[in-house]
Amino acid sequence: MHKLLAISILGMGLTGGVLIISVSQLFRPPIGNMLKMINAASTVAFIIFAVSALVFRRRLNEKRE
Repeated sequence: MHKLLAISILGMGLTGGVLIISVSQLFRPPIGNMLKMINAASTVAFIIFAVSALVFRRRLNEKRE
């Protein structure tokens, strides 16, 4: 369980970094569809990792008590 929590936190960090880098490219005039798909996929992955980190943390806290 600790490994899953660590992987989800690491995934949140990586997808957050991709989002930070790719959002700045949206303000250039020629926006391609591929960049929009990368932003959408990164946002969805970030949300999934964030929710899974919260769920795993709650489960770990319940096991300790």
